[in-house]
Amino acid sequence: MKLNTKLRKLILEAAFNAKHGHIPSALSIVETIIAIHEIKQENDVFILSKGHGCLAYYAYLCHTGEISEQELFNFGKKQNKLGGHPDRNKIKSVYASTGSLGHGLPIAVGVALANKLNKKMNKVFCLIGDGESNEGTIWESLLIANNLKLTNLVCLVDNNNSQIRSLPTINLFDKFKSFGWSTVEVDGHNVESIKKSLLIETNSPLAIVANTKKGKGISDLENNMFGWHHKAPTQIELDKFLKELNES
Repeated sequence: MKLNTKLRKLILEAAFNAKHGHIPSALSIVETIIAIHEIKQENDVFILSKGHGCLAYYAYLCHTGEISEQELFNFGKKQNKLGGHPDRNKIKSVYASTGSLGHGLPIAVGVALANKLNKKMNKVFCLIGDGESNEGTIWESLLIANNLKLTNLVCLVDNNNSQIRSLPTINLFDKFKSFGWSTVEVDGHNVESIKKSLLIETNSPLAIVANTKKGKGISDLENNMFGWHHKAPTQIELDKFLKELNES
């Protein structure tokens, strides 16, 4: 079974067992999570700024063995270390506790600057959502990062068109580029394309606009943000979704 299919099945099963979860937001970042961790070095930092997509990250950590399947399937329940948003005090691989949108990238800027000052050019990868780009802290961070020439900082945007629920952010590629960032646009569901873009050497911070589908992999969920923003599948729905994944 392909890793992305395995992670999508874990996401669905976890939401079903826990009876909650932001499934579409998690499904859209599966390939991005895989790509980052396949090229990430030991001392590099990953920050999931769009913390509500944490089920994708939890599923990956379950795949690597850092968390158990039992912990994954009971996420968000009392006494379980896996919350509805990632908590750095409970999970070793979680660098920053996130959930309030717009906070992950400012943290990433600080980490990248500290590394630069200490002459440690380890990469800092930060994954944000396109809807999250409505937060002013995102644009302040872009301005500061370029001014400081943080070439060790990479911001990935899960461009799944969820921002239409709020203020539309049109043409993120041009916007990031206008802030002085080296900017590329990729298919956010192609692991190899994402990995290739992550390895680009630049003279400025790097932004990767990953074009994705919210709810990717499940036809009933794809771009159905209003019906599935925070909803767990029934047993019938779960069986149908898993069957679709098995046949894909």
